[in-house]
Amino acid sequence: METAIQKDTHSLANAIDIGMLDLKNAEFYVTLGGFTGLKYVGQDYNRITLRRAFPIGNPMEYISVADKDNKEIGMIRSLADLSDKQYSIVLAELEKRYYSPTVYEIRSVKDKLGYVYMELIIGREDSRYKKNCALKDVNKNIRMLDDDRLVITDVDGNRYIVESLSGLDKKSLKRLEPYLF
Repeated sequence: METAIQKDTHSLANAIDIGMLDLKNAEFYVTLGGFTGLKYVGQDYNRITLRRAFPIGNPMEYISVADKDNKEIGMIRSLADLSDKQYSIVLAELEKRYYSPTVYEIRSVKDKLGYVYMELIIGREDSRYKKNCALKDVNKNIRMLDDDRLVITDVDGNRYIVESLSGLDKKSLKRLEPYLF
């Protein structure tokens, strides 16, 4: 006979079971329409959504997989557990959802009517381009990730990563400094 404590412990264990996917039984694929699908335990989910539980701290671990109705199918503990082909499919979908370009230069910063307007040079190593963005609450939307990295989030929810404050040119750092708290 279970005691009240055993029942509470048992129900708590069920409540926090995050349902890891058995990757041996999972096959991710790309549909003809360009969506990501999943065949898992006899089910074919022709359109899934992937979300990172820890998008900045651990972007390659604890990935939630949900169906088109947003009902969670399970979690991927680590992308490293996927085959090369499966990894590339899942990573491509995550990169579409969580595109966070690197900030290479801060060309200008203007404070106007409660908004901060920035002209940035962003992109990836192979391509860089100019981006104008607006921030509403700099206390919330310019945040340090660690001692040398920060994330800038604009009013549209786009995220831009400064990979290294010490790696920015002096003019960029000087423009950004008043907003670092």
